[in-house]
Amino acid sequence: MNDTAIALACEGIAKALNRALEYDPQTPQKLGALAGKSLLIESTAPRFTASILFTDSQIIIMPSDECLAPAMLSGTAPALIRFLMAADVDAAEECEVELHDENALITTLLTFSRETDIDWEALLAEHTGDVAAHLFGESIRKAQQFQQDIVSRGKNGWATYKTDNSNDNDADDRSDDSRPQSPLDFIGAQLKVLLP
Repeated sequence: MNDTAIALACEGIAKALNRALEYDPQTPQKLGALAGKSLLIESTAPRFTASILFTDSQIIIMPSDECLAPAMLSGTAPALIRFLMAADVDAAEECEVELHDENALITTLLTFSRETDIDWEALLAEHTGDVAAHLFGESIRKAQQFQQDIVSRGKNGWATYKTDNSNDNDADDRSDDSRPQSPLDFIGAQLKVLLP
């Protein structure tokens, strides 16, 4: 990749990240604990290396030509993003990311990212106004709640299906009745019982 493009991207990401972190009241305290430490991120595809430096008041991201650091992440760009979104050190192997964390910085950063509470509505309100930001925030919260409800109902439905299916298997062992062969057959059989 072009070195200038990487430098501009690093600067833009750092600026946006620092701006967002201004809306978390705990950020100064958390950054103070990380001051003087650095994280090296090596992307294998596209190939680039960036260093994240922590100061008392901000995060600095810049291109780097270093090969090793006490705290280092290495992998493809999509794998690194999946790992950061998972926010769990145990996800490194699953995400195909190599990590070296001699000073426990990566673990601290992942905890920091999970505990960060940015007031996105206040940030958005600067650009759209209070009412629009509140309506947008409320819509996002409702969408998140809806998604959580769907996941919860899906898990409950799957558990019920597995329980009922295992009960059907036990009944099949005792009798010659044929049981539904697929989840759709099972749902159809349940509907036949419920509907006249």
